[in-house]
Amino acid sequence: MSSLSIDQHPFQTLGQLISAGGQHAVPNLLKASLERLITFWPAQAGTLIYQAPHGETIALEHGELDEEAARLIGEAREVFGRRSDGSEPAIGYYSLDDDRQLVELSLRSGNQTVGMLHLVVHEHDVEHSDESRNEEDMVVLLVRALGGEADKLATLRRAEQDLRELHLLYEIGQSLAANLDLPSLLEDMRTQILKVTGAERCSIMMFDEVANELVLETVDQQSSLELTEYRISLDRGIAGWVASNGIGQIVNDVEQDSRWYNEIARDIDFVTSSILCVPMRHGERTIGVMQLLNKGGGEPFTEQDLRLMTTLAAQASVAVENAQLVQSLKQERDKLLAKEAEVRASIARDLHDGPTQSIAAISMNIEFVKKLLRAMPERVESELDVLADLVHKTSYDIRTLLFELRPLGLETQGLFATLEQYVARFRDPSGLQLRLEVQPGIPQLPIETEGAVFMILQEAVNNARKHAGAAEIIIYLFLEDNQLVASVRDLGKGFDISKTEANYSTSGSLGLLNMRERARLIGSELRIRSAEGLGTTVELRVPLE
Repeated sequence: MSSLSIDQHPFQTLGQLISAGGQHAVPNLLKASLERLITFWPAQAGTLIYQAPHGETIALEHGELDEEAARLIGEAREVFGRRSDGSEPAIGYYSLDDDRQLVELSLRSGNQTVGMLHLVVHEHDVEHSDESRNEEDMVVLLVRALGGEADKLATLRRAEQDLRELHLLYEIGQSLAANLDLPSLLEDMRTQILKVTGAERCSIMMFDEVANELVLETVDQQSSLELTEYRISLDRGIAGWVASNGIGQIVNDVEQDSRWYNEIARDIDFVTSSILCVPMRHGERTIGVMQLLNKGGGEPFTEQDLRLMTTLAAQASVAVENAQLVQSLKQERDKLLAKEAEVRASIARDLHDGPTQSIAAISMNIEFVKKLLRAMPERVESELDVLADLVHKTSYDIRTLLFELRPLGLETQGLFATLEQYVARFRDPSGLQLRLEVQPGIPQLPIETEGAVFMILQEAVNNARKHAGAAEIIIYLFLEDNQLVASVRDLGKGFDISKTEANYSTSGSLGLLNMRERARLIGSELRIRSAEGLGTTVELRVPLE
């Protein structure tokens, strides 16, 4: 080791090694230190392997290794692992061809072996004098110090990364708490994730349960117009696999993975080399996936990246569920407002066509009777009889309208008696008949449940009255499989159920949708069977337990 003058300036040499990288990254420190050690010895080539406290392994090589040296170094690396070792570190020598030797040194940190250094040197650069042994001891100390410094720097970098991740989690948590607009929420998350991970792109895909597909919701602005509503099935791609299996995946070479599906990347002319994909889960349900493409600097994705993204996905899942719930509540509100407007319009029509016109007729008849009283008093009594009949009819119409809006008998007499009153009051100008058939022994249900059942049956009767063109409508109440079955049947025109349900938003009719919502709120099932020309049956099944 003729050129390694460390006997006079050991601390200077140590300082050169420790500051060799001139960087704050462990790979840079180790790379520059390896190059300095090769120069100091001197050596033909060298390799270094280091395992950080959190498990990351860094392997470096400088210079050209022949096959024999590469084989010996490979064998040593196969059995290497960070471990506690109380023995004193030493230099190992292995003979190679052409008067060369392979020098092996352990990188130490405290009482742990954290890495290995290998140098390929000529024999004339290896001396065995007392002076050279002193120099060997100093080299051991230098390499040992290098392992300790690498550990310190790795721990510091890990702490900084943890701090950045905590800051990211805090920022995203604040954003999620304040943002209940789903598209905006997803875009905020995508932007924040890119900041901390340094990935080239981030995309979020939500699961469409009806179509059993993943829908691309947010990507970078350059691609958003091209990929709006892009869909893939669950049997395609790494994202589909993650959504199906609920397990996060790191794929650092996508071309070697049989699951890789590059249609999206091809459509936007983007080259993907690596992917990190995690599921977004709420309870036992997968609601979407989040994926990163190409980690910055060409680095591979790590287990730490996977843990961070898994945490973010869990946090995001709660926020997405909240945002979807808010959206759902808004939709429910809009439905209720639409239904309220429909009910108001219906009440206005009923009042205008019935009681309002009757009251106007009563007013006119009163004026007519006043005139008769002066001119033809003998006709007054008969006109008063006509007027009394009109008053009675108007009173009946008003009471029927009030009954349909709020049948008070439900609270005191129950569903059966209320339906009997409803059928008895039913009148239709076309002569349509309404009949009730009830199995004996129907139990009384909670008032809220009976109210919902009555409203659903009433809605079904009104729909049949308006559209069926039938001569008779029958209401059935019976028990089956520990359920109350309430149904409305007619033998009228019938209709195509799928077409009707598909046209809720354009037809302006919320009848079927309103019945389904009422049934859902009381934990019941609504079944509708109909075909053109064969009539319609609306069946409600209410659990009795």
